[in-house]
Amino acid sequence: MSEFMVKTVNMSKDFKITRAVDRVNIEIPKKSIYALLGPNGAGKTTSIRMILGLLKPSNGEIYVNGFNVSENPKSIRGQIGLLPQFSAAYYDLTPMQNIRFILELNNLSFEVVNSKMSKYFEKLDIKPDLLHKPFTKLSGGEQRAISFIMAVITDKEFLILDEPTSGLDISRAKYIRSIIKDLVEEEGKTILLSSHIVSDLEELAEYCGILKQGNLIFQGNKEEIIKTYSPEVNDFEDAIVNAFQSPIEAKGAIPEVL
Repeated sequence: MSEFMVKTVNMSKDFKITRAVDRVNIEIPKKSIYALLGPNGAGKTTSIRMILGLLKPSNGEIYVNGFNVSENPKSIRGQIGLLPQFSAAYYDLTPMQNIRFILELNNLSFEVVNSKMSKYFEKLDIKPDLLHKPFTKLSGGEQRAISFIMAVITDKEFLILDEPTSGLDISRAKYIRSIIKDLVEEEGKTILLSSHIVSDLEELAEYCGILKQGNLIFQGNKEEIIKTYSPEVNDFEDAIVNAFQSPIEAKGAIPEVL
């Protein structure tokens, strides 16, 4: 079995005359947190949609846990827990109805996961009465916290979390980061993280891939990104900003994540 949860080989995507993703080689080690970064329009969303099997690559291959995504995209999607940038909950249902629906789709018993859910509810300050209100009556932070729980409660080995702390107060954001670390360190999950919040990236990301204009211009760990893009200041945020502003070099081999 592959040592990588995700491995793309020259992954490319064309939309008419525009190449949105150009021969990208992403390697996400199992049991790690990998942050996919880039300015707006860099190709992050398109890349994630191809990894999920929602978009077919124009060229190249994508493997999730050793399986070719193009050969069985529906099966691959069933192996991934997803927190999209915008909530995927059904707004005409209550949070509890949404959670029960997700569990039913994944053939999971409510009783089996109830203990873990209760811990998440407590950590994220989700009061019992909120679970039975219409989803639309929840605050933005409450909706985001419930959406996060829906993504992680199904016990998938691979999770894609897009802006997991967006719109959350400091306390909830702190606990979301704590839960994410526990998912990897204690449960052996692999997480693909996309975020614009530097504190999330600095605390969570073990590896980073930086996209710019559809090209993967960097792949490595946090120490390597600082050494490459901020050797004088030695600052992670400064390194990301410099990477986003750096020119795209001629296409070459991207170093493997080790």
